[in-house]
Amino acid sequence: MKNISFRFSLRSPHSALRHIMMALCVCAAAIPATAQTPGAEPVVPKEHKTEQENKTEKKTAKNILFIGDSMTGWLAERLNAYGAENGFTVSTVVWDGSTIQKWGGSPKLASMIKEKKPDAVFVSLGMNELFEANPQKRLDGSLSKIKAAAGDVPVIWVGPPSWPGHSKGETLDSWLSSSLGKGHYFSSLKLNLPRQSRSNPHPTREGMIQWMDAVVDWIKTDGVIGLPAYEKPSKEKMSRPKSFIYKRMKESL
Repeated sequence: MKNISFRFSLRSPHSALRHIMMALCVCAAAIPATAQTPGAEPVVPKEHKTEQENKTEKKTAKNILFIGDSMTGWLAERLNAYGAENGFTVSTVVWDGSTIQKWGGSPKLASMIKEKKPDAVFVSLGMNELFEANPQKRLDGSLSKIKAAAGDVPVIWVGPPSWPGHSKGETLDSWLSSSLGKGHYFSSLKLNLPRQSRSNPHPTREGMIQWMDAVVDWIKTDGVIGLPAYEKPSKEKMSRPKSFIYKRMKESL
């Protein structure tokens, strides 16, 4: 800031006072509006932070509960292999042949979540409802109950893959994506996964590994939660979680 000098006559006290006030106003106007206390960091609104800074604010999941249909078992085993490498645990509940409606209608889901106290709930459901033409009408209530059971615990939903030989599934996939929101839903519909047969929608062991690897890569960049680390296990590694519950199709939770 340039030095500013003022000369005034003392012949008139009123005139002198007027000149002093003018000098103070000029000095105040000369100070930059963005001046800050030396050494203080500027306050940056969250929306203006870099992508990397926002990512570091994600909650880290060290304890995961993975629930769902028959697709869930091998997916959870691959995720558990990641856990062994990266310092997190996985508990699994597989309900063979189950649906969004079945899980939404079970009063035990909330108690499971309360018991396990997970940092995140992973869900693999939708394969058995893949051809649903009106999911908003038929499944919205059940989906709302699943989300309500999770409460404040973040949900990561692994969407169903395509069904070999059929082109349907986009309606359910799109509805789940919009209902769960960004960072909560992984769309698997267009993944090219090897299957157990031409008509069997279940991926092979290799396909399950590819599938879960894709999910973990997505979590790292776009998921609403993060993992402690993302070191990839060896190509074939899968391990069953210590807490693993399997229910047959006709059984209840």
